[in-house]
Amino acid sequence: MRALESERDFGAWLLDIGEKKSGSTIQLPLQCYPSIQDPMHQLYSDIDFSSVTPQELKGRAILTVNNERSMEINNKVLEFMPGNETVYKVVDMIMSEDPQDQLTFLEEFLNSLTPTRLPPYELKLKIGCIIMLLRNLAPSKGLCNGTRLIITKLQQNIIQA
Repeated sequence: MRALESERDFGAWLLDIGEKKSGSTIQLPLQCYPSIQDPMHQLYSDIDFSSVTPQELKGRAILTVNNERSMEINNKVLEFMPGNETVYKVVDMIMSEDPQDQLTFLEEFLNSLTPTRLPPYELKLKIGCIIMLLRNLAPSKGLCNGTRLIITKLQQNIIQA
């Protein structure tokens, strides 16, 4: 299969970055950030979130370099979606009987962390949200790490997608 000219150029540009041929400063092409202030509008403005289908979402994704920016965008997308928001909170605690450990790692500090490959302390979701599976639940059924799913039901301890 042959790539379009623009895709070949983009691929060559990525290779140059990977092989460190671009120097210490990387100049992003304009198509990478035409409206950095509103990536949600750029990607999803033509979608009615009250009746979205998997086909409408196929091939669309917003990539960020850090979890903080990702959470900002996720919260912005939630504002545009109909329905009630459900909030899931993580329980953080130190498994140590040493009082010094308890003082060193306060719960507020643990709640502020957003480690890679783990959900945030406070996860806000709505029915119709796109989520990404973080574990291999049933590889034979296609439920693998990285699979994108659409939420169909939210319960106290269960997210159905």
